[in-house]
Amino acid sequence: MSMPESAIKRWEETEQLLGRFDSAIFNQITPAEVMRLGELYTELISDLNKLTTSVDDPPARARVNHLALRTYGAIYQKKTMTFADLLRFFISGFPGLIRKRLHFVIASTMMFLVAALIGYLCIHAKSRLVDLVVPPVEQQRLKTLALSSRPNQPHPMARESSFGLSSTIMVNNIRVSILAFATGIFFGIGTIVILINNGLMLGALAALYTDAGYSSYFWSLILPHGGIELVSIFIGGAAGLIVGYALINPGSYHRKDWLVKEGNEAIQLVIGIIPLLVIAALIEAYITPAYLSVEIKLTLSAFFFLALMIYLVVGAKLDQS
Repeated sequence: MSMPESAIKRWEETEQLLGRFDSAIFNQITPAEVMRLGELYTELISDLNKLTTSVDDPPARARVNHLALRTYGAIYQKKTMTFADLLRFFISGFPGLIRKRLHFVIASTMMFLVAALIGYLCIHAKSRLVDLVVPPVEQQRLKTLALSSRPNQPHPMARESSFGLSSTIMVNNIRVSILAFATGIFFGIGTIVILINNGLMLGALAALYTDAGYSSYFWSLILPHGGIELVSIFIGGAAGLIVGYALINPGSYHRKDWLVKEGNEAIQLVIGIIPLLVIAALIEAYITPAYLSVEIKLTLSAFFFLALMIYLVVGAKLDQS
């Protein structure tokens, strides 16, 4: 007596699925695959019982016993991450995850940029349309907050002596990146509020400097490190939106199970932006206060941003290969 062909096909399916579990970075496995592996594990135990009691097939029994042990480990034990796994994640896994979740990143980016445009118009241009979006009382409050965050306007011969604004915004952006993710647990509402508030503030500050005739000075302080920091905020916001959407629309899964799965990928996005924030901090410490012309700083800003985009695009392609 031998095991039926259907059982052998299940063993082959189990081996293929275990291969997915073994090669996945940060356990990037869908809930459906986890549930299917659980079903196959139950079948393996049944097959092993038959092979032990009624079917004399030592090679098949050894194979099923090995598969059952591997399956149990994949389901109930956490895989130890090696340095190579971590390096692979930052090189290709993180950019690949951004590509996979690009629609959330775009949504986060648009919320921030639209809010920044509105904040700019609130200060720079008076219009009834802006008044409908942001009441005049709120516009005045926004201007007061922006003025309190703005350092003294620079002397033309000593522009580099004041970089308190960039330091303030750097610390704020790090905090915002984490908060944008963490507040996603409130069905994404907290994330949306944080993105809009900070967009409004950046737009208002830009308008104040523009109106005072220091637009180039403002962007030369902000963009060298700010381009990377803003991208980090957008990704952190995307992580918060992922968590919020998982709570709102779990699909056919239990809300808790889907939140755990989606939350895992959201946490990966937050982990991925940590090196970006470190790089931005180093740029802020060494480039922002340097005695360089506005033109050079803006050129460096474009270079840093282009390097970041190349990393994300090439890394995403490597993740697909």
